Amino acid sequence: MRDGGREPTSRFEGDFDGLVRTAAGHDPYPYQRRLAEDGLPELLQIPTGAGKTLAATLPWLYRRRFHWDAKIRATTPHWLVFVLPMRVLVEQTRDTIDRWLQNTGVAGDMGLHVVMGGEGRLESAWRRAPEQDAIFVGTLDMLISRALNRGYGASRFAWPIDFGLFNSGCQWVFDEVQLMGPALPTTRQLEGLRRTLGTAVPCHSMWMSATVDERRLVTPDLPGIGLRLELGQADWAGPLARRLRAPKTVRRLELDSTPTGYIRTLAEALHQNHQPGTLSLAILNTVERARGVWSELTRGPLAGSTEVILLHSRFRPPDRAAHIRAALGPLDPAGSGRIVVSTQVLEAGVDISAAVLFTEAAPWPSIVQRAGRCNRDGECSEARLLWSLPPSVLPYEQEDLNHAAAELAALDETAVTAPDLGSRPVAVVEPIHPMLRRRDLVGLFDTTADLTGNDLDVGRFIRAAGDLDVHVAWRHGLQAGPAPEQPSPTREEWCPVPIGELRAWLKSKRSTEPQVVGWRFDHVDAAWVRCPADQVRPGHVLLVPAETGGYHSLSGWSPNATTPVEVLPVDAASPITQAEEAIADDLCTFAPRAWVPLRDHLEQAERALRTMAAACALPPEFLEAAAHATRFHDVGKSHPSFQAFLESTVRSPEEAPPTGGPWAKSAGRGRAVHPRRFFRHELASALALLAHPTALHATSEPDLVVYLVAAHHGRVRLAIRSQRGETRPDADPDRQVALGIWDGERLPAIDLAGGAWPSIPLRLAAMELGDNPAGEPSWTARMTALRDRHDIGPFRLGFLEALVRLADWRVSADAPDGHS
Repeated sequence: MRDGGREPTSRFEGDFDGLVRTAAGHDPYPYQRRLAEDGLPELLQIPTGAGKTLAATLPWLYRRRFHWDAKIRATTPHWLVFVLPMRVLVEQTRDTIDRWLQNTGVAGDMGLHVVMGGEGRLESAWRRAPEQDAIFVGTLDMLISRALNRGYGASRFAWPIDFGLFNSGCQWVFDEVQLMGPALPTTRQLEGLRRTLGTAVPCHSMWMSATVDERRLVTPDLPGIGLRLELGQADWAGPLARRLRAPKTVRRLELDSTPTGYIRTLAEALHQNHQPGTLSLAILNTVERARGVWSELTRGPLAGSTEVILLHSRFRPPDRAAHIRAALGPLDPAGSGRIVVSTQVLEAGVDISAAVLFTEAAPWPSIVQRAGRCNRDGECSEARLLWSLPPSVLPYEQEDLNHAAAELAALDETAVTAPDLGSRPVAVVEPIHPMLRRRDLVGLFDTTADLTGNDLDVGRFIRAAGDLDVHVAWRHGLQAGPAPEQPSPTREEWCPVPIGELRAWLKSKRSTEPQVVGWRFDHVDAAWVRCPADQVRPGHVLLVPAETGGYHSLSGWSPNATTPVEVLPVDAASPITQAEEAIADDLCTFAPRAWVPLRDHLEQAERALRTMAAACALPPEFLEAAAHATRFHDVGKSHPSFQAFLESTVRSPEEAPPTGGPWAKSAGRGRAVHPRRFFRHELASALALLAHPTALHATSEPDLVVYLVAAHHGRVRLAIRSQRGETRPDADPDRQVALGIWDGERLPAIDLAGGAWPSIPLRLAAMELGDNPAGEPSWTARMTALRDRHDIGPFRLGFLEALVRLADWRVSADAPDGHS
């Protein structure tokens, strides 16, 4: 995007130090100045506690908005995508960045968005402004799944939009490499494939960590590591030195080796080692043990005046936010202090400083990160780093725990610093992860479900099998299943649950309470359907009965809890609330609440497309193809069935259409009833273009134009397929039917800005496999060849697809998430 070429705001022009002082209240560290001067490297390797969040954000902001060189501003990606390993970090990072944007006065025209799914119209808002400078903060699951065209928590019909936008014009930043698991090679491959296949607007990636084995960064399509940056001598001599040299004394705890005895004796040791007026932090390897220790400290004989907080990743967002605020809140030095019992969620990215930190033995990079939370600010003279071997190995390897335990034992009663620990050559088992290859990425471009309704699963490329999540929401009144109009669960209701634990929980409930079942929305049947345990997939959003338990605001996901779960209120008018979307839905058609002539809508959409495209550096022939597609994208709405669909919403004479038509939008407020189930006007538009004698003569990219027309709702892309339950004309049961289109029927003649269109037959021969009798290739063959062209490729095609769809959105007020 070229908007960064605007004149810089004079307040910070060429003044990175002033920008940081205004934003954060202190001078930048020397290495941060280097980032502002030289740009973000491919690898940023600095110790924990050295300000990586600022280093990833403000140098990018400076180069995008305030650098003295217009070329630097114009070539700096307009979206910063900040990827965090744990969802606990998301809100804290968002709040920090928001404060910086507010302090510097750029918040008004710089978007800041949390990508967590379930955001309804809020998510549509940022999708409708692809040219706006923006910062996105989210987890591995939510952001990488979008880059892979399978956005978790998003409408399946919005997947291609996110694929197009997050693979063009973005500066990706990946925090804490050692916690990324399979996502590390996946993100390296994505970056390499973007370079190989080409993008509409250049993308860049930076990986950050205090501890990284560079061998893990080597992948087939990105075998080398480009520019890297580490701390320089000036950093070690300046204000950062106090944090870098903050000591903590290592000490082993001798605990009971049985599972229950371990939890009890650990709780006792935490109670004994806690110092009044300070923070003690315990980081355990599993949620189950963390819950157990928290329970011992709060409900047993150890319960007292000291505040004890449980923090892990299995909370609903409002509860998680409350726990984080409590854990990070100010301490009264004269008070009893605070004990925080946590899991790996506090292993990285959280600016917290504990006088006493306990960690279970873990892979050495994790030990280094956890130790970085002990005396992080360098203000504690007697900081202690306590450790012990856990009673079970999972989720790690025994060899990793043994190596870490041996190193820690050798340091017993020794004062160490975070850089000291990070420099120790402790062996770590090299994990074996699935490798995203070119054929995988190309295959993921097609979002058509298979014949059983399932999709290609990208979970293996994002998280280890035991870390894959399902989102669960608890509601009342599900005994007979949710009503069709049941609002989709919002992200405020979502509790992430490990997929294996949820499957086991559903199976156990079914054996004792047969009425208990999870429900998911089926986009074909447009209804909530039962989801047995063996059909639960990563990224699913399930509704479960609140009466079955499984959750508590203090302990989070608790499979043994039987108390009914408090149901969060659902506001149907909220911008994050929406109905689930089915394949036949066309809700945006009614968003303006006005009768809009088809001719006017097409003209407005093309103008919107050209406005957005003006900020892009695409070849002219591609931009003209996108404009050509936008000019005709909705001609299929002239179909009599669609016009009847619009008129079915009229409830009173005041809502009736005026003289004229055909119409693109309806002012009716009644319930829409379509004469043909599954009818897709965009397929009618594409088939009409193929049959029109001259409509494609003015473009050098006819297949690209037809694809962009067909794909502008996310339903028709590389394949045309009949849906289960489609009905055929009674007079001809053997007639081809697909998405409500009957082979051979005609669109009526219409008058458009570019001239009159004759009545055109709609032929479905293209949906067959192989060439037709005239030697013309099938739809799938033509569109697959388009995707695979070296000068287009999946990333450019996805971006053009997004632009056409978003131009349509922009002229359709209040477009809901996933609709266009």
